Amino acid sequence: MLKKRILMITIILTSILLSGCWDRMELNELSITSASSMDINKEGKWVISFQVVVPSAIPAAAGTVGRSNGHVPIEVYSTEGVTIKDAVSKSYLEASRKLYFGHNRVLIIGEDAAKAGINQMIDLYLRNSDSRETVNVLIASGDGRSILEQLLSVQPIPGIGMERILEKQQQYLSKIPYVRMYDLIKHQLSPSHSVLVPEITISGGKEVTNLDQLHQTTVPSKLRLKRAAIIKHNKLVGWMSENEALGVSFLRDKVNYSSISFACNPEKSAAKDSNYMVSHSKTTISIKQTEGKYEVTASIKIKGWLDETGCSENLLDPEIIDNMEKSLAKEVESLCSKAWTAILKSDADVAGISDVIYRKFPTQWKQMEDDNINVLPKINLKVKAKVHMKKVGLSNKGYNKLLKKDQ
Repeated sequence: MLKKRILMITIILTSILLSGCWDRMELNELSITSASSMDINKEGKWVISFQVVVPSAIPAAAGTVGRSNGHVPIEVYSTEGVTIKDAVSKSYLEASRKLYFGHNRVLIIGEDAAKAGINQMIDLYLRNSDSRETVNVLIASGDGRSILEQLLSVQPIPGIGMERILEKQQQYLSKIPYVRMYDLIKHQLSPSHSVLVPEITISGGKEVTNLDQLHQTTVPSKLRLKRAAIIKHNKLVGWMSENEALGVSFLRDKVNYSSISFACNPEKSAAKDSNYMVSHSKTTISIKQTEGKYEVTASIKIKGWLDETGCSENLLDPEIIDNMEKSLAKEVESLCSKAWTAILKSDADVAGISDVIYRKFPTQWKQMEDDNINVLPKINLKVKAKVHMKKVGLSNKGYNKLLKKDQ
């Protein structure tokens, strides 16, 4: 009997000490942020913009935005402050709900803010638990707010749409890098202190900010990934084109699938009349140190198939296929060489060669750091690409060859 009483008292005392839902927050008290942007105005103050989801306006089925009730499914507003958190806190002066960043998919950094430096943004994400390091980072060539205001015809929530554009591009094209906040932080803290970040722009004419503009077969403008921003020591220092960024992806061994146009028979014509789909790519970096220089060789092995050709050659001939593979290899080597030229011009090793040198020669690297020596001019890069064409598609002959045969 005494044991039962002790047990009951223990249970009661334990239940008293258990915490309850004292800090609960209901869904109808939250403003879910799907995307955000950070800009700096002419006065040097932070301008933070939020793309907030309006749940009641989201169509029940996936389709054209607002088809169900005619209301825009997002609201965009901005606040200003001397610090980022100061600007965010001022949202309570005009918002009836607490901003929730747990579903924030995209962070867009304005060009002026990127040039001024992203140190404070990184510190914010490392210091606060409500800001997730998995957010996708983009750079806008102008201000970030205009990107947030752009509506998409297929995806009701533009923040989610931008994330999916990034994912599909990385999965099927690999030209523009796919960078999350933790990737940005990792590369900035690496020996190279450099990283490529995708640029997002509004292509076309007038910005699409209301539903009436979506009720037509062709919208006036769309969101598009364009160039790659070069970030070094937490600042924007330059830009790379799509092809230069693809060359960096090959050097970094970050190519999943991609598409490469090439000349079928360069001896007859330099015109790029064929296309090759990359299905597998593997890059190995080897380094040798000689007389204070670093001889770097990037060996790239590529597999894929021919998915288009304007050739009139016999694709059953092994010699023809071999010539195509050599033409493709030269094209890949050219992409990497142009990327390396852009790297030397910007003095930012976004290819990560410096990181490999640091791991292989840590003592020499420490000495160069102490003597404040730039390692990039000491690197001689050679690219060796080997391409294997696994198949040529359903037809063993080009259509032009069939036409000549009929004639």
